[in-house]
Amino acid sequence: MKLSRFFAAVSFLFLAAAGARAQFPGDVPDTFRLSVGGMYAWFTTNVTFQENLTPGGPIGGGIDLQNVTGLPSSTGGFTARGYWQPLNRFYVDFGYTQFNRSSTRGLSVDIPFGDSTFTAGASVSSSMESQLPYVDLRYNFVQNDSWHLGLSLGGAYSLLKADLSASAGVIGPNGPIVGQSTSKEAKLNVPVPLLGIDAAFRLGDRVSAGLIVNGIFAPVHPYAGSVFVVEPHADWYLSKNIGIGAAFNYSKFHLKRDDGITLVDFRFSYYGPKVYLTVTF
Repeated sequence: MKLSRFFAAVSFLFLAAAGARAQFPGDVPDTFRLSVGGMYAWFTTNVTFQENLTPGGPIGGGIDLQNVTGLPSSTGGFTARGYWQPLNRFYVDFGYTQFNRSSTRGLSVDIPFGDSTFTAGASVSSSMESQLPYVDLRYNFVQNDSWHLGLSLGGAYSLLKADLSASAGVIGPNGPIVGQSTSKEAKLNVPVPLLGIDAAFRLGDRVSAGLIVNGIFAPVHPYAGSVFVVEPHADWYLSKNIGIGAAFNYSKFHLKRDDGITLVDFRFSYYGPKVYLTVTF
């Protein structure tokens, strides 16, 4: 009896999934969709990193890595997003964005970073990496041939990492560091909840436009802050299964970790155009 109920439940899910195979826009299948491409972005990058804090002591200001260390203010990166519609009106959304930047330049001012100070005149290598994968469950309150509108709830995994290194000109907590290279890394690596809105509008046969908005929050001690992402996009399907698209993405991060001993605070944002290839089934 239990086995028959199991097969009945599985059969029901498959039938429901088969019935969910809607088409949008026009005759384009809408059960599974994956878009992969690139983004060229312009950045702001301000990082505060302190170690061995004295309780109640001063926090100090952040370092603008682009102005001070010559970290590139723009670069290209990888981006992907998509969804799977297992049941009518229910979608599993997913996405990923990554950027990497690096530079080497002589400093004109002292930089306190972690428990060390990189002094003026030192040749410092700087790098910055950002990754933002996410997955969520979306329900479309509106779903017809003309437009879709849904709300989503899920999670993101925000990874921000800034690194400074030098072989000379560094003062550590015990005085000048001589005869060895020094590397200090500020890193935030935290899963955070996500709330989102997704809207799409049919503009013509196999042509659509839409808007994705995600708000990501980190309210659990010792983490605080948020990430805000907005992305308008337009898509043209060359055939039922292949399309091309363009979008403009703006993402703003303010994430902090403060456990009373170590403080890492990223004020980081980027914006720019995206182009991508889409496959859909």
